[in-house]
Amino acid sequence: MNTATNRQRLANFIDLALTPWTLYGRPMATVPIPRSVLATCGEEMHALADALRDERRAVDAGTLRELRQVLTNGASSPLYDGSHPIRALHTLVAIESRFGDATACAA
Repeated sequence: MNTATNRQRLANFIDLALTPWTLYGRPMATVPIPRSVLATCGEEMHALADALRDERRAVDAGTLRELRQVLTNGASSPLYDGSHPIRALHTLVAIESRFGDATACAA
């Protein structure tokens, strides 16, 4: 899978995780990320999705692999541990810090 496709899939997964769904009037999580983590990390997750869609922001394959692991591997990811939402936030911020700067690429 090429990098652009991988970036788009990860951004779509983040959007899916952040979109509230209801089934028969009851809230339902498409991605089982605890509410405490979504409340703490929601803005950073939106920023990551935007960074993934911005082709001017360079990112290496290793960072994309790590992001995919954090987003999809519930057993080892701090994103799925509701007791430590700050740890999840720090993980996401660290990953986004490895993305290239869009203004530096435009110059």
